Amino acid sequence: MRKILNILFFVLFIILVCTCSNDESLLENKWQLRQYERADGTIQHEDSVFYNFMKGSFSAICLLSDGTYTTFFGNYSLAGSDLSIKVLPESVGGPIYERYLNWEDGSRIFHVDELSSSVLQLNYKGEKSTFRKYKPEIIN
Repeated sequence: MRKILNILFFVLFIILVCTCSNDESLLENKWQLRQYERADGTIQHEDSVFYNFMKGSFSAICLLSDGTYTTFFGNYSLAGSDLSIKVLPESVGGPIYERYLNWEDGSRIFHVDELSSSVLQLNYKGEKSTFRKYKPEIIN
């Protein structure tokens, strides 16, 4: 009986370890921006901006109206519910940067309001950015 309980405990422990994931591993992915919610409550829908997080590296891919794209590179760190993103200096500036990011000094500290396997919601001074995990469609 004791042997069966030990095996059962071990199996439950393995399942628990496998199903638990920390926020850092949930964040490491490609996220598609779906909407901005301004502090005054107005909503702007968006579908052409993607944030990528991987092991401290950040990129924002912005699809432009002419079919091309621009990528901004930087670094990020997650400390509790604070996400700090710093864009590399050579990526800061210009009309495309101002349209899509326009972060003062090329950096921003967001509060992570929600982070799950499918949703990321960032808050900066009352402006909420809602993302969904990006899953590209495979066309046969």
